[in-house]
Amino acid sequence: MAVKFLSRLFLLFATAHCAADNILRSPRQSPGSIFTVGNGEQCLGSDRSTGGVCLSRNQCNTQGGKAIGFCGVFATCCALNACDVRTNTKVAVFINPPLNRESSGLECSYNVEINNNNVCQMRIDFETFNLAPPTTVESVENVTQRPGYTCRNDIFQVTNLQANSDLLPALCGDNNGQHMYIRVNASTNSRSIRINFKIADRNTQPNLPQATWKIKVTQLECFNTLGKYRDGILEAITSSLPSTPFTSSADRDEYLIAPPGCLQYFPDRSGSFESFNYNRGAGPYIANLAYATCFKRPSDVCGVKITSASFELAYRDSENLYLDTDCQINPVTQGVAQSEDYLFIPEAETADGLRGTKFCGSSAADQIVASIPPGPLYVHFHSDNLVTDGVPESGYRFNYNVLNNCYLK
Repeated sequence: MAVKFLSRLFLLFATAHCAADNILRSPRQSPGSIFTVGNGEQCLGSDRSTGGVCLSRNQCNTQGGKAIGFCGVFATCCALNACDVRTNTKVAVFINPPLNRESSGLECSYNVEINNNNVCQMRIDFETFNLAPPTTVESVENVTQRPGYTCRNDIFQVTNLQANSDLLPALCGDNNGQHMYIRVNASTNSRSIRINFKIADRNTQPNLPQATWKIKVTQLECFNTLGKYRDGILEAITSSLPSTPFTSSADRDEYLIAPPGCLQYFPDRSGSFESFNYNRGAGPYIANLAYATCFKRPSDVCGVKITSASFELAYRDSENLYLDTDCQINPVTQGVAQSEDYLFIPEAETADGLRGTKFCGSSAADQIVASIPPGPLYVHFHSDNLVTDGVPESGYRFNYNVLNNCYLK
């Protein structure tokens, strides 16, 4: 009897696995697959010209969207261009409403409420993000220093509605392809976030570029203290199977969970990262930022190698090496305001033997840098609120590879 029961149980899971393998692979399929169930990919409406996002009909309705066509048997092509949307879906996509000079000067907000009590982080991907760039005040004759570049026209801001414990930077400019992580915690009433776009009036400022955005918010689940067995025996039995209707979302999210304190996180073994409003090397980066960009450290990894594609930060003195104490001043001896912009790379060494931790000016330009710290893999960017005439603040872009052999050559 027991053998027969186990045989039926095995057949049940095998059937579920096969069905899921055939139907629930929508994230890996092209948007045109007939089995798409709503994967957030771009799609075209029935008129073959209007763009939308492939979602289930329920997701589309929840996010205040409008169905404009189909993108598979189980999904609809959804136009998501409304403001003041409230949602708690696992994945939400928000697109700017139609904007012109008559409709600009608006504020567009999205409230994202946590999907369940296992959600611990939200990842916001900027698939499209083009706002007015950061600005500073006009230069004055015989004055070489001005306040830093900040978001004064268009402003993107994320706030934690009930627990403002995280200091999240206001962003603007060109941030296509960037992302950020938001910490949430259901046990401390941190159950939702507000995403807010404040767009300047183009009638009074016609030279500002058109504001456009498409952002994807993914709610990520962490295991609680009971680990993978928290949902009972069914979860324990299915934990070793590929993604199926019986598998916990936390299993699938684990790869994307960022370490504590990271505003950005790159779990892949190689890729690239850049400063906010890098703007294809034109910058400028935004003032008053202080955040960590982190990389996944599997058990076989001993460090990270970053290769400079572009690096140009402010500096204090052209006679310096643009390294460490040349990039930050001791407050006791600071005196006159001087630049303190830098990229902190722990336990860093360049391919030609230069060692340091804080890099500013052009010290990391055209360099291959290895960071081999004993703990997490990360870099930390700091920008002050100071611009000096003639000193560029373009920003940086690096390619990275995690290292399982900690030699640069």
